[in-house]
Amino acid sequence: MGDMKASVHGVLVALLLGVLAPTWVVFSLAAEAAESEHVLGTILTGEPDPLFDEGYVPEAVETASFAMGCFWGADGLFGILPGVIRTRVGYAGGTTRGPSYYGIGDHAEAIQVDFDPSIITYDKLLELFAVSHDPYAPAYSTQYRSLILYHTEGQRQTAEAWIDRETAENGIRPLTEIVPFRTFTRAEGYHQKYHLQTDGRVPLVMAELLGEVENFDAFVDSTVAARLNGYLAGWATRGRLEREIGAFGLSEEAQAEALAATAP
Repeated sequence: MGDMKASVHGVLVALLLGVLAPTWVVFSLAAEAAESEHVLGTILTGEPDPLFDEGYVPEAVETASFAMGCFWGADGLFGILPGVIRTRVGYAGGTTRGPSYYGIGDHAEAIQVDFDPSIITYDKLLELFAVSHDPYAPAYSTQYRSLILYHTEGQRQTAEAWIDRETAENGIRPLTEIVPFRTFTRAEGYHQKYHLQTDGRVPLVMAELLGEVENFDAFVDSTVAARLNGYLAGWATRGRLEREIGAFGLSEEAQAEALAATAP
């Protein structure tokens, strides 16, 4: 797993909660981080991402939608994956019309992922979803509940099979709801690619990415933006970025800026 940085997010949260939370909570968060690291390690193998091959055109594009707590982390986590073409965060799973962050109603914070199934499968995305949050823990708000929003009958069957396996192995059914995808409302701009937008070390990167697109939605839908958001969130190492950043279309100065901001 030389390309994978140990997922420090859950561990750091666990340490910060150490004086506030019961011991089982701390160990649960650390265990989630370790499991995410393991699954990511099976995906980030060191092979180049085919999406950045010259002339690449996907034969098919599928969409996956999940809710798993705060969507900032999920955006970076899924955005770093080879085969993921676009990510966006928003509100889904409810019936409230025109949801917003401060008027989310009965929706949940959700991540939507467009991917090439010949490179990464829905099964692998679901596996990463499953280990990157606790599907057995009650959400303290419906905004942060665990949801699988299926787009196809195949996705529904895969999700149901996962629920059945978890229930058989642990003797208790996950609290994750499996529901048909109906609507998705993009979250406000400041939530999109949060780590990339808020990292003050990469102003030139942001300027070049925004300068190459017609509008902000196109920036959000950029594969390069998805990857860099994942790197800046700490989901992969500088060594991996060094091997693929030349295909990102950035100037040498912007490449150097991104590399300097990425964890070793």
